[in-house]
Amino acid sequence: MKSKITALFIAVIVSGCAIVPTSITGGNGQQAYKMYCSSGIDKCYQKSAELCPNGYDVIELSKESSELIVHYGEHPKTIYKEYLTIECDK
Repeated sequence: MKSKITALFIAVIVSGCAIVPTSITGGNGQQAYKMYCSSGIDKCYQKSAELCPNGYDVIELSKESSELIVHYGEHPKTIYKEYLTIECDK
């Protein structure tokens, strides 16, 4: 039973770090992908190379920041969210 719980826990942890691209239509009507780079921008570039073996163009790279106050009286922490939108070369 412990091994099943451990395997499930590991699967949840690994899937939380996975980058899941969302297929969208680009500005010129071609298929594009938008990704939330929760594991870092380098992981998004790696995923882009997997999705587009012939190369890709970066349509948009955006970074959002917000402040999070964990506990009353503590200094706020800044959290950054990065998004990458690409379009595959033909």
